[in-house]
Amino acid sequence: MAVAAPTIKRKQARPFRKERNQHLLMLTPALVLLILLVIVPVIYLFFFGFHRQNTFRNEPAEWVGGGNFTYLFGQPNFIDSIFKTLQLAGVAIAIEMTLGFVLAAVVFRLSSLRGMGLVRTLLTTPILLAPIVAALMWRYMYQANFGVINFIFGKIGLPQEAWLANPDLALWSVAVIDVWQWTPFVFLVVLAGMYGLPKTVYEAADLDGTNTIRQIVFITVPLLWRLLLVVLLLRLIDLIRFFDVIVGTTQGGPGTRTQTLPVFIWVSAFQGFSAGDSAAASIVLLGMAAIIITLLIKFMARRGLVGASRR
Repeated sequence: MAVAAPTIKRKQARPFRKERNQHLLMLTPALVLLILLVIVPVIYLFFFGFHRQNTFRNEPAEWVGGGNFTYLFGQPNFIDSIFKTLQLAGVAIAIEMTLGFVLAAVVFRLSSLRGMGLVRTLLTTPILLAPIVAALMWRYMYQANFGVINFIFGKIGLPQEAWLANPDLALWSVAVIDVWQWTPFVFLVVLAGMYGLPKTVYEAADLDGTNTIRQIVFITVPLLWRLLLVVLLLRLIDLIRFFDVIVGTTQGGPGTRTQTLPVFIWVSAFQGFSAGDSAAASIVLLGMAAIIITLLIKFMARRGLVGASRR
């Protein structure tokens, strides 16, 4: 019996070993795709980030070490593009989170009224449009001579502007497009979270005579704090790489007034034909995103909003 025990254990372990191998085999296609679509491009990106190559002349790549980064940080346009990226992201996120939450709270409070289903559908319609389609649509709406925005402003006596050609208004005009398209995303997610909250809490608050605003501030916001931070994180990731709408409306102009970091990378690669500069700028963008997201996740962890389910 003492000799047979190891044999029995080995026989019992074979099915588990076989099942584990099957799991690894099933994961193989995903791992191959991860390597081909993520890891290899990142390695290729870092390779070009430390080399210099003119893609127009088809020159061989030349090792320059950190020369590309030294050159970029000496360029005012590059530094300015970083500030514009952070500026645009900060303003757009603040408006989208505030407006999306307010719309969700209003619709949630009025959900018993007839026709609210249609209202929810109409409010979420902008999400269905591709960013480039939204950009072209708003480009015609912003048109100085025959755009609908200037037409309405003229009818109500407000000054008409060349929204996308005015250096002082171009960046904020682009931000309005993002707010219009992605505020409905914040609204939809927050509204779904509100529908999942326990009704008994609000019923007790009503019995205590708590008004609507105090219920939102002291009940709804604390209960949705985790969800709001996740939405903030998703929108932050999206706005750091904000590209489609700018290219579809201003292409970084007038001058460089709307040239965010992703647009700077595009200009360096496809107009300046500098693979090294664009790759180095992409590495800076990647590092910037990683730092901001890491800080936000650490903040969530300190507040007990990450990893709480493991306790």
